[in-house]
Amino acid sequence: MRRAIALALLAGALVLPSQASAADAGPDTVEGTVEAASLAGCRTVDIPKVGRDIFGFVVYKFHQVKRWCWAYPRVTSVNVYTYVSDVDPNMDYQGIVASNSYFYTWCCGRGTSGHYSMRQGKFKNCILWFPCTRTEYPWVKIWAHANGSYSWATGL
Repeated sequence: MRRAIALALLAGALVLPSQASAADAGPDTVEGTVEAASLAGCRTVDIPKVGRDIFGFVVYKFHQVKRWCWAYPRVTSVNVYTYVSDVDPNMDYQGIVASNSYFYTWCCGRGTSGHYSMRQGKFKNCILWFPCTRTEYPWVKIWAHANGSYSWATGL
């Protein structure tokens, strides 16, 4: 019985998020761009940073959701929020530790033609009474544009 408990605790301790996500091209950061071309509209995107253990299993997904509306050449409204999903029982989500949002000039000399948002969370890998073995700080960045296009990046 003690051996089974010890093996279970050891297996739980191996739930260490790696620095790769499902679509990662590199070890720390993933980037993408989605093109669009419309004069007006609204769009919602959900970009996750996926944390994995040393075996490649998902131990958390940290999402940033952004909804924006535009009337070219300006972004007219923005709403940003975060949520987590697929959190392993040994991962402790500790909330948002950093955030930033602002309008910027993407085109046409307009200071409201683009909108940037970044959200960063904190996860700890903790098992019962043992000290936590690792802390991860996943982040998601989204650049929204006044024609419906956007770019994004995720990392640790």
